[in-house]
Formats: sequence, C-alpha cells, structure tokens
Amino acid sequence: MHTESLNHPAFYFVLLSGMFLAGCSLTGTEKAGILIVSEPAGIARDLEYVEVDIPVKRLPEKNEAFFIDDNNGNMTKGQTLHIRQGPLSGYVVRCLFPVRIKAGQTRRYVVTLAKNRATVPGLKVTGAGMALVIENRYYIAELTDEKATAESGLGAGQLATLTLKRFKQQKLQRTGISMHWAPNFKKNGMTYKTIGHIRAFDSVAVSGGPYRVRVYRSGRVKGYEEIGLEGEYRFYAGLPYFIFSSTMVMGEDVVLTMLRNDEMTMDSLFTHAMFPLPDGKVKIVPLYDKPPRTPHYSVKELRKTPIAANTNWFCFFNDSLKYGFGSIRLQYDYTNDKGGQSPMLNPETRITYSRNGGRYWDRRFVFTREDSLLVPRGSRYFEQNAYLIFNTETENPAHEITEYFMRLSHPLTVNYEQQGSNE
Repeated sequence: MHTESLNHPAFYFVLLSGMFLAGCSLTGTEKAGILIVSEPAGIARDLEYVEVDIPVKRLPEKNEAFFIDDNNGNMTKGQTLHIRQGPLSGYVVRCLFPVRIKAGQTRRYVVTLAKNRATVPGLKVTGAGMALVIENRYYIAELTDEKATAESGLGAGQLATLTLKRFKQQKLQRTGISMHWAPNFKKNGMTYKTIGHIRAFDSVAVSGGPYRVRVYRSGRVKGYEEIGLEGEYRFYAGLPYFIFSSTMVMGEDVVLTMLRNDEMTMDSLFTHAMFPLPDGKVKIVPLYDKPPRTPHYSVKELRKTPIAANTNWFCFFNDSLKYGFGSIRLQYDYTNDKGGQSPMLNPETRITYSRNGGRYWDRRFVFTREDSLLVPRGSRYFEQNAYLIFNTETENPAHEITEYFMRLSHPLTVNYEQQGSNE
C-alpha cells in the first residue's frame, strides 16, 4: 500500500499530537491550536507550503474548513489532503497551508475550524483521469496521451510537454515521445521500457485542490514484471517547480544492462548544461560543439570525468533566450530490503545526444554496453526531484537554481503548541 512520504525536504510534516476538536456542532470559529513556523536558513520565502496533521474527534462538516490566522485578521484556508483513522479514536485530517515568511523570521498562526469560504484556485486543471493539463502562473504541464503512438507505446500520466509562461510561452517537448518518462530499464536483447509503458496499473490516485494536484500510479511493465514501479507528481500553485518521486523495487532477481531515472529528453531548445562540482564551483558545458572550439568542456569530454550521480542539481539553459530548466535532487536512496546498498554499475549523471539534434540528461544506476548486472530481489532505488523553471539573465546563470536548491534543502521548521481539549 502506498503512503505519502513523511520526510519531504521542502514541505515539513508535523503531527498535532494530543489536540482534539469537540464532537459537538460548531456555532462559530473554533480554535484548535497554535502553529509556529520558523525560517532557519536566512532565505525569505514569498511562498511555501506546510503540511499539518490535525487529530479530531469528528470529521469536519461540508460547510467547515481548517484555516490559519496570522493574528492580523488574515485567515488562510487549508487544503485537505487526506483523512485517516486516529491512532486511538477519532480521525486525523492532513491539511496543506500556504505561508509567507521573512529570512530568519518566526511566525505564529492560530489553527481554527470555521465556516468554509470560497478559495481562488491557484491551479487550473482540465482533463480526466491521469490525462490532465495543469496550469499555474509559471507553467502549463500536459500529462496527456498526445505523444502516445503504436510505436512509442506510451499513455497518459507522464509529462508530455511543459510550456514556460514567463518566457514567451516557450514549449519544452521531444518530438514523437513524452519529455519525461523515467524511470526506465533494459534487459539484454530487449527494447528498453519506462514507467510510461505501464498498462495494467496496481494503483492509480489523482487528487486536487486550490494549492496542490497529485498524480500517483504503480504497476509493472510487460516483459519487466520483476520490477515494481511507483511514480508520483505533485504540482503546486504559485511555485516555479513541480515534484516527481519514484521507486523501483525488484520483486525477483533480474539481469539488466540499464537502470536509470531523472531523465528529461527535449528537442534542440537549449544551448548549455550546468551543474555544481564537488568543490562548490559551477561547470558550464556547451551542448553543441561549434568552431572555433569553446573554452568550456564539451559533452564528449565529460565521458572522461563523469558527472556525479548524486550531484545536488543539474540543468539545461538557453544562453540567448535566458530560460533554464533543471532537476534539484531532493532525495536519493538505494537501500535494499536488508538495509544494505542495492547494486550499481557505472552510476553517473549523463548528457546524451539524440536524433535530430535533441539532447537529454538522466541519472544512471546501471549502465553497460558490454556486460549485464544481476540485480537481486529486494533491491530498491528511490529518488525525489524538484523540476525547476528559472531565469538566467544575471551574470551568474546558476544564481536562481542555486537559491532554490538552498531553499528546498532547508525547509521551514514547524512546531505546535497544544491549546487543550475543547470538551
């Protein structure tokens, strides 16, 4: 059974333990407790989301919702994400709240249950099932099956195209296939397949609201039944990135020549790649060699000094049009079911040439052309990435993606002060 991660580095999860709302009907606003949010890294957050579990003795009625009050008369409604049975009695309601906080600031919010109010949605969603088009102020993400053909074998639920609204509606895409269809894998003598090729799903869950849309699926791909797959997108209102997390678990021993993730494949829409080195410096690499030879590394030279598989972030950018698109690596875990490390062969982050001038990057766990690797039952490969759209207009094109890496790596801290039972 799938459960949402409780250790997401960007959205802090806290249990409001011991606090119960009264079982009687409400006659007005009812205080539940005090939420204390602190910014620990000296980075102002114009928008951040915090997740809160609120134990209650009864479920909120249809005309009720949870709010946070900043003590200045500003009431912000939350989005209910999940309701489950409480550990002893009653229920636990998980809510998502948007907050704004200055660098180093601590803010106190009163958590209340009050009469519901209409919320202006920050996300526009059209479509049905997993074939969705999701729009916020920064992008339009299409998870439709527009790239599905008999040849590609793809369906809906994977990112097909991404339109950059701040950059003259530039559309990121790959001709003929979806731009994002990782994780993927290959056996010797067989065609490589991806999570986008699942046809018989074990589980599908799509949920939405004014602040967040979640698209989750799990299952197995024909011919690769040994590999259990999970993938989840989270799109947020008002943020220039979305989150994708995935897990590959080996239910049986399997011999592979390729196992990889974090792949974004696109047409010739970028001029350079950029990534941090272990010493903190940033390396810029031209994606297309042009005479006279540039003073930077070329993509081919990176074969001699591969990019680390666990580099903090990686991106492509267009030096003329000043847009960038990159992956911020939030979590990277390949612990197997016995607590050891799942096997890897030639792990790295790689840039690859593709037909008609296209380029893609991916993170490789297993990659070999001459050999294959036995990946035993119980091996597990998990990762979670934030895919960021950013501006490169400054003298330092890495400024914005570095700032978001710091922001996502140092989440807001959250504490709760119990107000006592309302019984």
